[in-house]
Amino acid sequence: MADLLYEIGTEELPAGYLGPALKQLGAQLERLLQESRLGAERVHVAGTPRRLTVSVEGIAERQPPLRVRSVGPPARAAFDSDGNPTPAAHGFARSKGLPVEALQVEETQKGPYVVAVVEQAGEPAAALLPGLLAQAAAAVTFPKAMRWEGDAFQFARPIRWLVALLDGELLPLTIAGVRAGRRTRGHPFLAPGEIELADASYERYRDALRERFVVVEFEERRDLIRAEINALMAQHGAKLRDTALLDEVADMVEFPHAVEGSFDEHFLSIPAPVLSAAMKEHQRYFPVRDANGELVPRFITVSNRTAEQDDLVREGNERVLLARLEDAKFFWGQDSRRRLDELAPRLEEVVFLGGLGNSLQRCERLAELGALIAAKLGPSVNARHVRRAAHLCKADLLTGLVGEFPTLQGVVGRELARAHGEPEPVAEAIAEHYLPGGADDALPATPEGSVLALADKMDVIVGCFALGLLPSGSQDPYALRRNALGILLIIERNGLDLHLGELVQMARATYRDRGVECDDEAAAKVREFFRDRLYNAAIERRYRHDFVRAVLAAGYDEVGGFWDRLSALAECAGRPWWPALVELVDRTFRIQRDAETREPVREELLQEPLEKELAAALRGNRDAVAGLFEKSDYVGAAERYCEVFARLVHDFFEDVFVNVEDAALRLNRKSLCAEVYRLFADRFADLYLIETAEGPQ
Repeated sequence: MADLLYEIGTEELPAGYLGPALKQLGAQLERLLQESRLGAERVHVAGTPRRLTVSVEGIAERQPPLRVRSVGPPARAAFDSDGNPTPAAHGFARSKGLPVEALQVEETQKGPYVVAVVEQAGEPAAALLPGLLAQAAAAVTFPKAMRWEGDAFQFARPIRWLVALLDGELLPLTIAGVRAGRRTRGHPFLAPGEIELADASYERYRDALRERFVVVEFEERRDLIRAEINALMAQHGAKLRDTALLDEVADMVEFPHAVEGSFDEHFLSIPAPVLSAAMKEHQRYFPVRDANGELVPRFITVSNRTAEQDDLVREGNERVLLARLEDAKFFWGQDSRRRLDELAPRLEEVVFLGGLGNSLQRCERLAELGALIAAKLGPSVNARHVRRAAHLCKADLLTGLVGEFPTLQGVVGRELARAHGEPEPVAEAIAEHYLPGGADDALPATPEGSVLALADKMDVIVGCFALGLLPSGSQDPYALRRNALGILLIIERNGLDLHLGELVQMARATYRDRGVECDDEAAAKVREFFRDRLYNAAIERRYRHDFVRAVLAAGYDEVGGFWDRLSALAECAGRPWWPALVELVDRTFRIQRDAETREPVREELLQEPLEKELAAALRGNRDAVAGLFEKSDYVGAAERYCEVFARLVHDFFEDVFVNVEDAALRLNRKSLCAEVYRLFADRFADLYLIETAEGPQ
């Protein structure tokens, strides 16, 4: 077995590019090694803004031999009556590089056929790897990439050096005109120059870089930054909480060192979220708070230098931040002079989406839709506050601060609403209606914010589907998937008594009143879209795919109920009666799925003792089982259902012939099975979709 060290040295990558690129590079190389039959015991990625590194342990030095079996012509065509090979046999053998005597005859489902078995010798890893390494690099994608003139190769930044070592052997690799060598590079300012590598040992590579002021491991850089920032923040009674910024900064330096700076405390008159954004958005500074969570006139920056340069780093960053804070103070002073309700009418000049009107019209729709949702939820939500927040929620898009710091949309609106005396629920709803921004983002904390967030997200989804602007593959320009996930999370986590179908109908009505029609076909696609989002969310939570499909088949309009049923189904799968339950639902589904119509069971057509007993059990237990389902006691209902029907249904199928010639009798028996099936499958999950040890049902 051999080890591989692969490094792509580049000009400095933009913030946010390194992590995804490393993940892709490692995954692509691991896949290619497996497909090439070289394998890998361990694939490890590391990197800095100037290098992407993959270390692979346990690569086979040569591919194992491969036996390729090919089926040729029928034996009757390959050999004559005397057993001599025909031209067809000779041609087939020649195409496989074999003498005709090496052909074999095997019995297949179609009869005897000629078979050729070819032994392919494995290629050495050193011969295959250069092509695989180039393929892996070419497969890495970036938000923006550069293309070399006369070369189809694309990368985020120009490649400046390559390292490709298999144990001690240098691999003949060239990418974008750069030839691989044995030399990597140290820190560009603290230890410029090349580092000779004797072999593919990752430990020696990592240690050699560390000696030259390069910490190549992301986790190590992040831990160093966290420790230094916490030491500085502890002096103010606080500690680091912004892990997202920490991860971003850790990918921007090779030798991290935290430096504390200060600014004039008169800037604290700027609202804290605006002040924090001025520090974080463009400069990636860490704001400093005291033990009470209040901002203090300090900040922490992470430099790519040693402590000897602290004074110079501090002075330069303080000078840069001063300009940013002056801008923020100016914009806040300008923006705070105007009330949101003075800005809101100007939203008429801002196009929301072609065909869906301007942003002022959108706010009117949000006010109406929000009021409908609030009415559905009852007195826990102040509909008047929802309407007010809806009319104002997009006005801050016209402010200078949001123009300068786009991520502050909603936050600036909240601060302006507070400054001009709007009720606090209105101010909070303005900020919260953008939440959540993703699966791990915070949810709206107020009822009014939750309602307005639901209205905002459902409005854009229904509007886009009405225009046929559906997501496709990785393309989702209007963030419809993110908005749908936000709706599902808000309903689930807050336990809201809202059905997806109701929300879709409400949004359709607000559009219809304004001349935009989301027809039935588009509405059906919206519901299917939510179904797909639920499926993906459940898979990400590591539920079995067949469990998710089974629960979805029983309905998903009630989001909270969907998650309750899915959790209960996973619990049922651990009970001793689970196999009998699956068989019960599966058999009652299969026997009646081809029934032409659905008819109620006719008592006068019941003849056999077991079908009468089954019908009696259904009459006597239907309400009890259904009642347990209505109380959301899904496990209890499943157990009761299994206890009552499992043995009966088994005996029924053993002793009663369902598909009799008498059409009425046949339909009646199928109707009986259908009612047993629907009692469970319509309320809990369709276990026909469960995959058993024998395979899919």
